Amino acid sequence: MIGVLGGYGAVGGTVARLLAGHPGLRVGGRDGAAARRFVDAELGGHGEAWQVDALDAAELARFCAGCRVVVNCAGPSYLLRDRVARAAFAAGADYVDAAGDAAAFDRPTGTQGRTAVLSAGMLPGLTGLVPRHLAALTPAAPTPTAPTSAALAPNAERGRGAGLRLDVYTGGLDRLTPAAAGDFLLAGQEERGAALAAWRDGARVARALTPVHDVQLPYFPGPVTAYPYLSAEAERVAAELGLAEARWYNVITGDGVLAAASTAGQAADLTRAAELELAGRTPYYVLLFQLSGPHGTRTLALRTRDSYALTAAVAAHAARAVLRGEVAAGLHHADAVLDPARVLADLEPVAKIEITEAVAPIDLVAPVFEEGAL
Repeated sequence: MIGVLGGYGAVGGTVARLLAGHPGLRVGGRDGAAARRFVDAELGGHGEAWQVDALDAAELARFCAGCRVVVNCAGPSYLLRDRVARAAFAAGADYVDAAGDAAAFDRPTGTQGRTAVLSAGMLPGLTGLVPRHLAALTPAAPTPTAPTSAALAPNAERGRGAGLRLDVYTGGLDRLTPAAAGDFLLAGQEERGAALAAWRDGARVARALTPVHDVQLPYFPGPVTAYPYLSAEAERVAAELGLAEARWYNVITGDGVLAAASTAGQAADLTRAAELELAGRTPYYVLLFQLSGPHGTRTLALRTRDSYALTAAVAAHAARAVLRGEVAAGLHHADAVLDPARVLADLEPVAKIEITEAVAPIDLVAPVFEEGAL
């Protein structure tokens, strides 16, 4: 039995559809009637529909009982933290989280011999997998040893990417669910990352970058705002690959979402701002990666019309990997234990992927002057 919590939502619904061929599937969420409608309409009645509130320990325990794997697609992740994982472990189930991070787990040993794969989505998840894939294709960065989560295994061997610089641009024009909006607003927490920071020479450098407005980026259809943000995942991957430098940017189309995030402070306001930006326009989402070094620049661009479908595809892939016994027991980040090439192959139905050496390196860094200096 696979239990999908939040199983009729934007991410969970697609995860459930992707796993529909599995003999046992349990779809749960706060609205039991919505879960039943989803199972009947989308799964042809082949599955269990459960009413379960992730904040209710008793309901959560009943949902997890009897499951081989629990896939958490509920949110926001900052509110749930490791609540669902611990219920899954107590029920003897393995765990996959489409979001989540190890920082939310107070005691990693709480896995009790089970397997847990966190950050198994688009961002985080795919944004950590792709840099590893590019590093493996780049002569200047030898392929890292057997995948492991160095953040959770201090003695793990780290990659040697001396002389390599990674630039990442992610964003577009898409709907924003209430759960996603909540995580967006809380992204600035210290454990989650740092705005305006970059990675350089083995350490985070605070306020190293500045936002860039009305910039044209390859693969993005028009002018955008690029906002520097070094996430916990970005920092960890840069360290594990041994990159000389890394810059991560959130790319925003229009100023409505950014203005709502900075002034409103409510998930509902942010969701509404995203709806207004999208009105009458075609949704898109781009993940653009460039790895530059002595042998040139390799670019990987991934484009989709549904960012939630990307998250779902990675989460479903992780669940299948756990079921096949391909992930060892313990607590892992998805990018450290999944095969990037196999994940990218699973994305082909929902995304267009291009790898090229024909795109010139992008450099948005402007000179930074100290106050009073000429």
